Amino acid sequence: MTAAVLILAHATDAGAAMVAEELACELGSVAVRVVRPEALSLARWSQRVDARGGASTRIELPFGQPLADAGLPAVLNRIRYLPVPRFQRASAKDRDYAGAELQAIVASWLNELGERVVHSVRRHPWVTPTLPLQHWASAAAAAGLPVAARTIATSPHTAAASIMSPKASTVKPVGYVITGTVLVAGNEVGGSLASRYGARCLAAASALGFALLEFRFAFEEGDIVLVDADPLPPLFEPWAAAMTGALLKSIARQALS
Repeated sequence: MTAAVLILAHATDAGAAMVAEELACELGSVAVRVVRPEALSLARWSQRVDARGGASTRIELPFGQPLADAGLPAVLNRIRYLPVPRFQRASAKDRDYAGAELQAIVASWLNELGERVVHSVRRHPWVTPTLPLQHWASAAAAAGLPVAARTIATSPHTAAASIMSPKASTVKPVGYVITGTVLVAGNEVGGSLASRYGARCLAAASALGFALLEFRFAFEEGDIVLVDADPLPPLFEPWAAAMTGALLKSIARQALS
């Protein structure tokens, strides 16, 4: 099979569609494959582990479409959740078990692909990448970015006066209007605040181990401050899709060289 960049994305992901279109226009439609998370749920999986612990996976998608590791020089993972349509009528316990099993095998497969995947599961061991506020805020501050003040609530009583939920590990900013962004894609930066904060965002993304990361800024008491960092940026603007496509092409070239 001809090597093709793989994009794992939901049907509602307009940004992923733009990245796929960007790549298809430059490389040809056969050089890009878009696979829905539902298709992974309905696929037939075959995974083997050799004597050295190395894994090899073969996936047969619905309608007999094969998906082999050797033909995937770069993968963009935009999975936000993994549905299990075959278990819609099953008990909650069985659905949870099936979902956990699917998460495990997909994570194992993405880990097997190593640095060909954005984002690397070897660095961030989840199918859907997560980035807790405390984690990105610490790296951003160390890189010299102006991070918005936050209150971390440890009890429901404290939470009543806090802008964060005590139950959430990744907290979205409350009450902010985003005034500018910086998108990091590999070693490139873009966005309305790239000229001002691009180098520092690149340093923070590198420290966090994310090849694709959007930093969002807002005004707070007259100053521009960083209020969010998203490993699954929308990518629906042409320049953002082009940057992401360039990152995937660079990864593919390295894999095929």
